[in-house]
Amino acid sequence: MSRISKFLALTMIAAALLTVGCSKPPVQEMDNAKAAMKAAQESGAEKCASEEYQKAKASVESAEAKMAEAEKGGSKSELYKQAKEELLQAIADFEKAKEKAAERSKINDKAQAELDAAKKNLDAAAASDGEYSASYKAAKAKLDEAQALIDKCEGEKAMEVLKQVEIDKDAIQKEIMEAKAESMKAESTQAAVGATLEDIIRYTVVKGDNLWNISKAKYQNPFMWPLIYWANKSMIKDPDLIFPGQVFKIRAQAGEDADKAIDYAKHRGPWSLFDGK
Repeated sequence: MSRISKFLALTMIAAALLTVGCSKPPVQEMDNAKAAMKAAQESGAEKCASEEYQKAKASVESAEAKMAEAEKGGSKSELYKQAKEELLQAIADFEKAKEKAAERSKINDKAQAELDAAKKNLDAAAASDGEYSASYKAAKAKLDEAQALIDKCEGEKAMEVLKQVEIDKDAIQKEIMEAKAESMKAESTQAAVGATLEDIIRYTVVKGDNLWNISKAKYQNPFMWPLIYWANKSMIKDPDLIFPGQVFKIRAQAGEDADKAIDYAKHRGPWSLFDGK
């Protein structure tokens, strides 16, 4: 065999071996890539380095698709080559994701520690009465905003929000005291209104009734009849004329208007058709 023939034979053998080598699926690289993905996930990269993690994961999925295509009869040599390159790149990207996640986690942990301390101070300032303080509500809203950022592994942004939080214990306590006092005042007023409404009774006029007799029965003083008249002016056009079936509102207690009513009754003139006084 001539030298040329030997060279050609060796070249053909080398090409054949190269073709065989490229036709093997990158199984080991796939196993390494999936191990790298699991390690990155456990390090928190899926949350704290999401962009890098998702990029590497997409490379693994693309390599899997190429390997599947090769098994179905595609160009094995080229597809396996491309899949191997993608897997090697994915392994490198998963490592970068791990490193970035570690850095962000440190900042996140620091932000969480500061947030926890701020929450403790805020709770101490307001105890269970925070609802009465505008300052408490504003501070709590900021702390909630910071917590939401930390939960997304955005510790740096959370730290910026925490810088805006002001917890003035004295101011919060003052607001709570003022708000409670105002609330108690409002409740007292409401209670008084409720009591007044409860003290009003309804009386249905029967045949033979007049304001004089009704007042005598309800107030033990017939001269207080103007109280009934004043409370029911929409129905009583003439206090000397009331009709069966009319329903009057009558206060159970005469109150401060008792003397005024008695004076009016004694000086309005004779019981006759209403004189307009």
